[in-house]
Amino acid sequence: MLTYNLLLEGDTATSAASRADPGLAAELARCLDEHFDDSDEPTRLVYLLDHEYTQRALSWARLKGSDARRAAAVRAAAEAADCEVALALAEVHETWSAYEAESSWHPGRRGRYWDDADDEDGYGDDGSPGDYELDELIESTTSLDCWLDESDEAAPTSLIVAGDEVCATTPTADLSPRESSYEGYMGNYGNTLDRWYRRAAIVVWPRRWAFAVRAEASPGWALDRLTDLVRAGDLAGARQGAATLASFWRIAASGKQLLGKALTVARDLDEPGIAAMLLAPFQIEMLAPTHAASLAQLVAHYGQSWAGEVVEGWFAPDRPLHASWNPQRADWPESLPAVCEALRAAPTAGVSTARLLSASAWTRLRASADLLLRLTPPSYRYKALDELGPAVAGMLVSTAITGAADLRDEVVAYLCQDNDDLLACAMSALRAAPTTGSQTRRESGLDVVAGHCATRLEARLAQPARAADDWSIEVPTGCHCELCTTLGAFLSDPARRMFEWPLAEQRRRHVHNRIDEAELPVHHQTRRTGRPYTLVLRKTDALFEREREARQRDQADVAWLARTLVAR
Repeated sequence: MLTYNLLLEGDTATSAASRADPGLAAELARCLDEHFDDSDEPTRLVYLLDHEYTQRALSWARLKGSDARRAAAVRAAAEAADCEVALALAEVHETWSAYEAESSWHPGRRGRYWDDADDEDGYGDDGSPGDYELDELIESTTSLDCWLDESDEAAPTSLIVAGDEVCATTPTADLSPRESSYEGYMGNYGNTLDRWYRRAAIVVWPRRWAFAVRAEASPGWALDRLTDLVRAGDLAGARQGAATLASFWRIAASGKQLLGKALTVARDLDEPGIAAMLLAPFQIEMLAPTHAASLAQLVAHYGQSWAGEVVEGWFAPDRPLHASWNPQRADWPESLPAVCEALRAAPTAGVSTARLLSASAWTRLRASADLLLRLTPPSYRYKALDELGPAVAGMLVSTAITGAADLRDEVVAYLCQDNDDLLACAMSALRAAPTTGSQTRRESGLDVVAGHCATRLEARLAQPARAADDWSIEVPTGCHCELCTTLGAFLSDPARRMFEWPLAEQRRRHVHNRIDEAELPVHHQTRRTGRPYTLVLRKTDALFEREREARQRDQADVAWLARTLVAR
């Protein structure tokens, strides 16, 4: 057996450049001019090469065969068209409608057929993809990473490019994929083939858009570059560069790790519109105590009105503060006291900034609570309001830190409404509140909330326990139709346990829904004899079990309030 070491020597880029056709370069330069001529926003052109490279092997000097020749032509054209270029790795993902070649399945036939030689996952015995006939390209996605500039210097990047920015001499489908996955017919979807390719790519962009193109690929680099320009005294250049980011910045710069840099650059640019644009991508749950000093400086610099609009955007009105829907956002108010403490220590505008954050947080919390109070079934409502409690506790403690008495009173008044559903939220807030002294409990309003909860719970416990023959059920609110009136009469009757009710299908469904939504302890079943069928309703023993459990829970809460709050 012979073993060979294959070595690549020399610079393929230089060799290819020496053989480049000047006429081809000029023609390509005219094409680039036409492509970028009408661009009012940052844009790029991604030209896919034919070969696959590892990150370590990627280099202008080590491009293979046709890739080296084409790269030399593109680089020459870019120089003539006043463009910059970069070399990158491209990950291409294509999804095709497809079917197995020479099988008994074909498009339009419902289902697919296997013979005994078929493997269930669509792969042959050697683990390689089977043969498939491609039909139509459903979707194609191209992402770029591992950028190298013209000097082979690396830049950290990660970017998904639009389809109209990508071109190639060799279609991706003509190359061999590095991975494939076939999904057979599944009834409502399937007969699709996913393919993944790894290709090198040349990225070209007009020199006038150099900063923006690099910034979209690496937002962290952009913020560092703006900082360098400001420190070098080129404030005008920094503002000009930052202004070119507006069309894509909200999508590109969404990472939590960028917020600290963005706060600093937004202040240094001394331009409120650009500063607001730089901060727009971030969300309130990204804000940490370490950002307090920079945020306070921004508020002092640009004013409360400007800061209010920025913070409003961070809270994103369409994203509620509720754990089941948005756990990270729901957890953030629990850290609000720490942020407020850090802001209170800031030399300027710290307290006013903390109050601004607290007020905005309460607006969202209250909206979430209002929404949750309308939830059905009741068990969902109770659980959701219970989950909101720690956020409310953080809210109340933050008002004590900042001395926001008006906001505290508003939160306390909301919790202390004549609504037993809010007891779940109030008790959860009390249990989540940190161990504090009597002064903090008083300043945060926690003592008032505790007193309200104790009063409501004791009043419920003072009611006599349900008699063994009392089958009355509280009538659910929300509908006053003739069916619900009849249902209500049955539910409220303490002596009636069974009700046989001839109803047509649509009317039965309405009664079913009302019982299920309210989680009533009523079994409902349709007896399918006669016309119309008969809906049979029967009150269950769960009526008594639930009341016993609720009473035990109230007793435990009262005992906890007496024991824990005295200890605190």
